[in-house]
Amino acid sequence: MSHLKEFHLLEYDIIGFDLDGTLLRFNLNNMVPLVYELLVKYLVERNYPPVFLEKNFDGDFLQKGLILDAERGNLLKLAVNGEILKAAHGTRFLRADEIEEIYGTTNTWDVAQDYIKDPLAAWNGPLSKKIRTLVDYFNIAAFLVFAQAVDILDEKEDTPNKNNGLRKTDYSNVWPDILSGLVNLYSRNNFSNGESGYFKALKENPEKYILKTDHKVIQHLKDLRFAGKAVYLLTGSNIDFANFTASYALGTNWRDLFHCVISFALKPGFFYMQRNFLQNDNLVEIPCSEIALQDDLLSKGNSFSQGNWQQLKESLCKHILSIDVSDAHCLYFGDNLLQDVYAPYTKASMDSIAICEELLEYENGYEYRPIVHSSSWGSYFCVNEKFTLWSGIIANCSQLCIPNMDAIVDVPHQEKFLSRDVQRYASNLSNDQLVD
Repeated sequence: MSHLKEFHLLEYDIIGFDLDGTLLRFNLNNMVPLVYELLVKYLVERNYPPVFLEKNFDGDFLQKGLILDAERGNLLKLAVNGEILKAAHGTRFLRADEIEEIYGTTNTWDVAQDYIKDPLAAWNGPLSKKIRTLVDYFNIAAFLVFAQAVDILDEKEDTPNKNNGLRKTDYSNVWPDILSGLVNLYSRNNFSNGESGYFKALKENPEKYILKTDHKVIQHLKDLRFAGKAVYLLTGSNIDFANFTASYALGTNWRDLFHCVISFALKPGFFYMQRNFLQNDNLVEIPCSEIALQDDLLSKGNSFSQGNWQQLKESLCKHILSIDVSDAHCLYFGDNLLQDVYAPYTKASMDSIAICEELLEYENGYEYRPIVHSSSWGSYFCVNEKFTLWSGIIANCSQLCIPNMDAIVDVPHQEKFLSRDVQRYASNLSNDQLVD
């Protein structure tokens, strides 16, 4: 067993958790189609052809982490070295010779090569205008909407159904329009003002979209605090939406599980930028309540918005751990491989646990297989014995990859456990994988 990587949770002093997709999960069979329907409706209301409403939701076409070549109307699946493993123009998958004709004999896209060198450069920088990827279940429906919009544009051409990405059809507005729709759905102001169909649906029927968190996970958080660990919640959601979902999934006293709650954290920048914290009060971020970067954060309260990792770390070390900040060993759990795994590891020298539902896609009886599994794109982790881009990030930047929090809470804190192989994957851990 010497080839397996050993992991021990109690070696860490500061342990942070993402909320959506980590401490609470969503009913993907209901949520992803909802986002699809709302995006299509948004586009039709903005003069896209009504025929769009006649398109069908196709969960098998979806997969997290595809790369969007918006100018050509293409979606790409990349290997860890940037090789294009699969590609589709609109919803039509391209043959190997077509991929080579578009991207060259090396089957690589120069823009994607730049992305692989630094995925965060495409978050908001100039590279983001050329390449995009969607890495969580809140937004992957946008891939299908984009592909179907490309199909509609191609059907308007003189030679329909023959576009391979080389013709000069103008797709330049499609992705910006979809992005505008995503902003409309998830803009933090729209939870309170009722302008988001997504927030409205969750408010009206939370049991349809949000899963109750297992009591073992909740007890796990309590046990970590009892063991003397500094435990915090870091979520990109605004405080009002975070309170709504956490109250349903974790219970109304969910904030008592953490020493500190950070909302609207603006990840991945939280881990490497020096933004000021703002204070929350009554589920609202207080305007003009910026806390100076040199101030002691936890002396101001325990619920904040935005902010930065270094200031949070220093305050947790002072108030909760009474140790020097240089001695703190830190860990973060999250499902977004860029925001929650790559950024903490590369920018903040922090260990992470990657949460990947995809580890369950081939298990019998897995409820969300219609969304998580794609026979069209193949395995999220490996295609034709070639590891994907996301497998590379898991292997290089995470300590462990698990399907959900349930997979780790059954392991007693005092015991170590092992990842199954060098790729860090671990699910359904059994006793023979534990180390005393």
